[in-house]
Amino acid sequence: MSLVWIYVPPGTEYKREQELDPNQVLMIINNGCESIKSLLDYIVNNVLHQTRYVRASARAYKGGDDALVHFVINVDGGNREIMVIVSRNPADTLFNYYTSSSTENIIECDFG
Repeated sequence: MSLVWIYVPPGTEYKREQELDPNQVLMIINNGCESIKSLLDYIVNNVLHQTRYVRASARAYKGGDDALVHFVINVDGGNREIMVIVSRNPADTLFNYYTSSSTENIIECDFG
């Protein structure tokens, strides 16, 4: 069973995100950028503890039952990177994201 993890680079720890359902996050990614914006809003409010962001981009990867959304979020005080990972093993999904040569598994979004 896949779980939802939050990874904040360049750290080495993955934090289990209890409030997000893995199936819901996969559905968000499948529905494209408009849907990914709702995940961005969740991250800004609940992970970064901010009320707003200046600009953000997202790069979503889906491979099999695993998925990853890599956010770069410009908030007051600079840019923050956050990754939301749906996986049994988040390290493997992170590796697959960085080594995947297939662009058909990638969605790029800009918010601002």
